[in-house]
Amino acid sequence: MISYLVNTILFLALVTTSVIVVVMYRKLKTFGVYQDEYQVVLERTGTALQAAQDAVRTFNAESTATLKELGTKIEEAKLLLAAIDERESTIRGNLQSQAKA
Repeated sequence: MISYLVNTILFLALVTTSVIVVVMYRKLKTFGVYQDEYQVVLERTGTALQAAQDAVRTFNAESTATLKELGTKIEEAKLLLAAIDERESTIRGNLQSQAKA
């Protein structure tokens, strides 16, 4: 009778352990799927960050070229304004000479 009781307790412990192992196996399998999804998300994030870095690098290069060109155009405009001012002074001088005459 005692061996029957001990065998029953051991059998219940075995069944309980087996159930817990199956539950843990399923959880680990689910975690494996989550890990695969996480890996994909990290790879996509890395790709997106690389694309953003390339875009910033390109923007920086294009901005530098634009600023240099803008600086050149500003210098040309200053020279043109100086030439216009010089011509205006010459014309005013001629008009004042003609007015006196």
